[in-house]
Amino acid sequence: MKERIGVFFGGKSVEHDISVITGMQVLKNLSKRYEVIPIYIAPNNDWFIADNLDDPSIYLNFEKQVAKKKQVALLMGEGALVTMGLLPRQIKLDCAVLCNHGKNGEDGTLQGALTLAGIPYTSCKVKASANCMDKSIAKKLMKNNKINTPKFVDFYTSEFGKNKFKVLENVTNSLNFPLIVKPANLGSSVGIRICEDVESLTSAIENAGIYDEKIIVEEFLQGAKEYACAVVKINDKYLTSEVQEMHKGDIFTFEDKYLSEKEKNQPKISLKTQNKVAKLAMQAYSALECDGVVRVDLLSDETGKLYVNELNTIPGSLAFNLFKTPFRDLLDVIIAQAKKQKQEADKDVYEFSSKAIEYYIKLSKQNKYTK
Repeated sequence: MKERIGVFFGGKSVEHDISVITGMQVLKNLSKRYEVIPIYIAPNNDWFIADNLDDPSIYLNFEKQVAKKKQVALLMGEGALVTMGLLPRQIKLDCAVLCNHGKNGEDGTLQGALTLAGIPYTSCKVKASANCMDKSIAKKLMKNNKINTPKFVDFYTSEFGKNKFKVLENVTNSLNFPLIVKPANLGSSVGIRICEDVESLTSAIENAGIYDEKIIVEEFLQGAKEYACAVVKINDKYLTSEVQEMHKGDIFTFEDKYLSEKEKNQPKISLKTQNKVAKLAMQAYSALECDGVVRVDLLSDETGKLYVNELNTIPGSLAFNLFKTPFRDLLDVIIAQAKKQKQEADKDVYEFSSKAIEYYIKLSKQNKYTK
């Protein structure tokens, strides 16, 4: 019997469209030895299966073009989906390949639901997903592990709304211009701006606050080179991909990442730099307790000093991965690894016999818990 693999994509996220593209690429590259079930998560968080979810054109007008859609939900503890309606049907899943980016998918929420359902999945676990999604928490953890990251200040949008002058004073006293402002829990370079003065800083914070309740402001490394290196853990061994220098202007924008052609001729990187980047990427992956394929983005300033910028626990456009191995083989490896980790987790003891409830009942009868 074929293994049944669920491919999750879409979601309630500003990165919804990029997730759809990643999902299409995974569906195209999964081995024929699997029975593949595409699961589309709509922008309102409804989950669907349908006959033509592997056709990218339907997402231009989903409601009109989708064929025979059925809403589904997770069946907790059963390792399965269940169709909604008068005649519900269980759909057992052997593993889930996660292609969701940003909030409500890459941030630990989907991982937590799948954990409760008993379905192995190909990404970081709940804690690491949440920590990596929040750039400020990730940076604090890196600092605690003596991993270089650009100097930063973080704060909540509500703080800025209540007392913007206090927040601006704290930022400008702590950091030196130019600065770069980012939503703390977002990817794909959405909501990011570079600031040269207080006026542009104020505008950038207001813009970032549209997308997230938490903001991070960093010192912008002028003239920095940006590198990408993917890391994956297989049987407790860390493997790094080739290192790639990213072409960009001041920042690597959404358009640069997804709406422009990939350049075939990549800049040559010295072996020494490649080794330093790969080593630091591996250290960041380990420090934040990651699993699955993670793309680590790094910066190199004009002196050659390396900084970890961020970790992408479900990298966009997975088909353009940095590993030399064929994408199909990489998917096979991370599916097998996800299943193995689930088997290891199932060995943990989840029951503990005690007389706590019996004791509570006894005290209740004695009115110990009444006023």
